[in-house]
Parts: sequence; structure tokens; C-alpha cells
Amino acid sequence: MTTSLNPYDPDIESVARAFADRAAAAPDEALSQWRADTSSLSPVQRATGARLAASQLSWRAKAALVGSSSGTALLADWDSDRMRAPYVPQLPLLTNRQTYAYCAGIVLQRGTPAAINALKQGRMILVGLRRETSTLANRGRGVYDDHIVVLNGGDGLRTARVFPACTEPGAQYSQRAAPKGTGRVDARYNDVIYKHAEGFDMNGDGIKEVGRLRAGTYFFGEKPKGHLKARAFQATRTQTAERDTDGDGRFNAIDPNRIDPTTVGTTMYIHRGGTQASGNTWSAGCQTIPNDVYPRFLASMGQMSSFHYVLVDGY
Repeated sequence: MTTSLNPYDPDIESVARAFADRAAAAPDEALSQWRADTSSLSPVQRATGARLAASQLSWRAKAALVGSSSGTALLADWDSDRMRAPYVPQLPLLTNRQTYAYCAGIVLQRGTPAAINALKQGRMILVGLRRETSTLANRGRGVYDDHIVVLNGGDGLRTARVFPACTEPGAQYSQRAAPKGTGRVDARYNDVIYKHAEGFDMNGDGIKEVGRLRAGTYFFGEKPKGHLKARAFQATRTQTAERDTDGDGRFNAIDPNRIDPTTVGTTMYIHRGGTQASGNTWSAGCQTIPNDVYPRFLASMGQMSSFHYVLVDGY
């Protein structure tokens, strides 16, 4: 019997849970029900359901599913989804339930066991959803085109509060944008509004490279005395950065020696940035939230002073 789903606000978590519960004992029935339940869902909703279901499958359920070609194909597709950058829709979605389910699926698929356990216990989790943007964009001042979502499952609330964010540095902090003679250190940075240089020279060319926090899970605590005259948060262990060593404004595999596991320490904070109207994110690699919405972000955190932060590279 097909689960009755509200077309406006489908209970994707219940669909995923029903599939996981049924798969071990009746894999063919579970697969048939899954196809029926997900046929009317949007691509984002189907992807969310798949991540939630995959995280709940027991080894017995997986063994039962591979007994058929359709079950094997489904599991293979779910496994390959872990290797692909997830699509990041414009958040929040139509309802809080859908937004929470989407972000919870990201945590369950890509978070560390400790972060997943915290989510299941209803503790507060922060999710960073990054859309890659060149450091040269907006004349090097950064763009608030990412999301930071505060998930709170405590007391059955299951809320998802979404905030615009910047998770990448602006080229205004790149040494390549520094004045040199009548131009810049790097001519590609001629239009950048230079502020000052930050970073570390990873490839020995004498130029400090800006860096961004590498996708992964980090544990943050309250930063003593805050940052920029407001509450801020700091990782409790050394973070891993990626550096734009070729200076093209992007962080990818063609950057030699881009992975920096030590020099950042715990200095890529979560803190307030410039307002959305100002067009300046104030990010040299930190995770920044516009100053005009930062009070609401802090209010959503309450008195919580430590949390897991799961950052993913999406598109």
C-alpha cells in the first residue's frame, strides 16, 4: 500500500524510515514501495530521501537488497552520491520539515560519526553549504551565496534556521592584489579592492596564498573575547585549509600543494561579516554571516557554546 504523502509537505523522513525497516525482511516489497512513494517527489526531495534511507540500512537490509538487480542498482547509485557534490537548493525550502530533512541528510551522509550521533541525539548542529565562487568575484570582497543552517532537534523541535553566509576568502586579502609599481603583484587582480595580505606561501613562490576551510566536520567552541566586537566561534582542533596556489581564484585539484593541514591552526572562525548592503563579507577564510542578520543567528544558537560544524562543497 502506497504511503499517503502531503504533496505540499511530504514526510520524507517517514518514507526513508519505512524503506529501511522493510528492506531486510521484504526487499522486493520495499523496493516497490520506494518507487511508489518517491515517484512524485522533486529531485531534491528524492535525493534527501535516499540519503536518509541509506544512513538507516542495516547490513542485513543491504545483503537482502543486493539479491536483485534493481536493489543492487539502487545501492550503487546511493553509494556514488557520496562521491558527487550535492545540489544545494535555495534555502529555506517550502517548509521547515523539508529544510530540516535536507540538511539532516547531508549530515548523515557526510558528517563524522560524532556529528551523526549528535544529530540523532537532537543536539544542535551547524551545516555549511558552499557554492564555489571565485575569490575575484565582487572585486575581491566576497559573496554571500552560501548557507549556514542551524539544526536543532532538541525537545522534538527539529528546526532548521537558514542564514546567508560566505565560506570562502575574498581576493582583497590576497598578496597577489597588492600594489606593485603601477600595477599589482598579479595583473589578474587589477580590479580587486585590496585590503591587506593574509595566508601562507605553500609552493615557495614568495607569494602568500589565501585559503578556505576544507570541506569536512569540525568541532567549534565559543571564542574567548569574541571577534570584531561580537560573539564568535573557534575550532577546538587544528583545521585543514585549501589554498589557491595558482592564483586563479579557485580551489581545485590543479592547485599544486593546495592542501594545508597545519598552518591555519584554529584561526578560521565563524564570525560576523559586513552587511549584505555593504557588499563586503570580511572573509579571509573564515565563515562569515552578514552583520544585519548576525543577531538572529546568535539568537538561534541560544547559550550553546560548542557544536559540530559540517561543511560540504555543493553546486
